[in-house]
Amino acid sequence: MIRAETQGRLRLLHLSRPEKRNAIDTVTAEALIAALRDAEVDDEVAAIVLAADGALFCAGADLAERKALADDAAALARRGALSESLLLAPGSIGKPVIAAVHGAALGAGAALALCCDIMVMAEGASLGFPEARHGMLPALMAPVLRPRLPPATLFRLLATGAPLPAGDALALGLAAACVPAASLLPDAASLAEAAATLPVPQMRALKRLCNTAPSPLADGFAIARSIVKEIA
Repeated sequence: MIRAETQGRLRLLHLSRPEKRNAIDTVTAEALIAALRDAEVDDEVAAIVLAADGALFCAGADLAERKALADDAAALARRGALSESLLLAPGSIGKPVIAAVHGAALGAGAALALCCDIMVMAEGASLGFPEARHGMLPALMAPVLRPRLPPATLFRLLATGAPLPAGDALALGLAAACVPAASLLPDAASLAEAAATLPVPQMRALKRLCNTAPSPLADGFAIARSIVKEIA
């Protein structure tokens, strides 16, 4: 699920389901939200780095779990609400959260990395949004990406599911840095340390100032839910 370690003033949180390619199921989502909140209230922790064990950052949502819930509308709704809570969590806490992405970050995994305050990617890493190729509407992905990308670029990525290499993510402003794989965690840690400049209340306020306009993520999720209902 989540492997946590503390290095000086930093809390490192690792997605740790390598046998499942770090796919995010209900238990993992709840554990990560809890770990982020625990780090926020720990006075010894100044910043958080979100990384992952295994060959890739995250394969996205756990499709086996989703398939098991397919005939239970209420359970699917609860799972969707949990996904929204997970994506909102990094931006809502009063400490910097830096994503360190290696390998591939797909679907919900890519969205999770993008919802961190800063994303650092290893050379050779990529983001991917394959929902449409699986016949699924990328309803959680669009609100995350829409404030960050021109509409045509957003549509191309979500409609085709084509991977976005780290260098292209850097050029688009989605990634803050593209670094050698060997220095991914040290570089992410350095950025986290540099960003840990304010007490928790002021840092939370700074995040709100940076993310409120033009389209708050929570509002984007609400719009996405209404669109999904229209086509259901």
